[in-house]
Amino acid sequence: MKMIKYTIALAAMVLIGSVANAQENTSDESKLGFDVMVGGKIGGAAPLSLPREIRKIKSYNPNVPFFVGARANYHIDPKWGVSLGLVFEGKGMDTKASVKGYKTTFNAVNDAKEELRGYYTGDITTKVHNLYLSVPIQATYQLSNRWNVQAGPYISFAVRKQFYGEAYNGYLRHEEPTGNKIVVDNADYDFSESVRSIDVGMSLGAHYAIDKRFFALAQLDYGFNNIMKTGFESISFGLHNIFMNVGIGYKLK
Repeated sequence: MKMIKYTIALAAMVLIGSVANAQENTSDESKLGFDVMVGGKIGGAAPLSLPREIRKIKSYNPNVPFFVGARANYHIDPKWGVSLGLVFEGKGMDTKASVKGYKTTFNAVNDAKEELRGYYTGDITTKVHNLYLSVPIQATYQLSNRWNVQAGPYISFAVRKQFYGEAYNGYLRHEEPTGNKIVVDNADYDFSESVRSIDVGMSLGAHYAIDKRFFALAQLDYGFNNIMKTGFESISFGLHNIFMNVGIGYKLK
């Protein structure tokens, strides 16, 4: 994780230095460009593989599925370049699932000491409505007059964290998988405070030039770290931000 942050910081310094140099040297001005982008996304906070506890996914809907951003591009040569962006985006989903032996915590209304912890079997909804300000740094490569590919790390800072849901039509085994059985008609949970404030990952994408100004884009984002804080135990498996972005962009320069 530290190495990724150092890489991002170094790449940012290189890009800023290159931009400053381009401004001082008029012969380099043509190497500098700026884009704006907007689009939608689909994905979610998901484990790397479907856990055995999740027996059936009944429904899935993306939530806050948008991104809007700007990007500075510096062309090192006719093929290679580097870019630095600033993106405001939503990373969210609403799901319903049937689970068995799902480790979780149900919140008490008035007293945290009365929270119920254990292994739940039944139906459950999950609502993740997170908003981030992201800084992607990418290497770019011009495949042809129309196609350009990009890859590189990103760091996202959460500006809104929401992770909550409810359980119904089930039961909880208190504390242990064989603990006392507690019938659950309807119980809420809210893990918003346990969502990490920073998400670090990798992006891989491509742009297709529609004309001299407009371009279409597609990009896959994968978060390296669990979106929940270290020490969080109310879900037994890690969740990663995995999203596909599709949109359109405009070259300002």
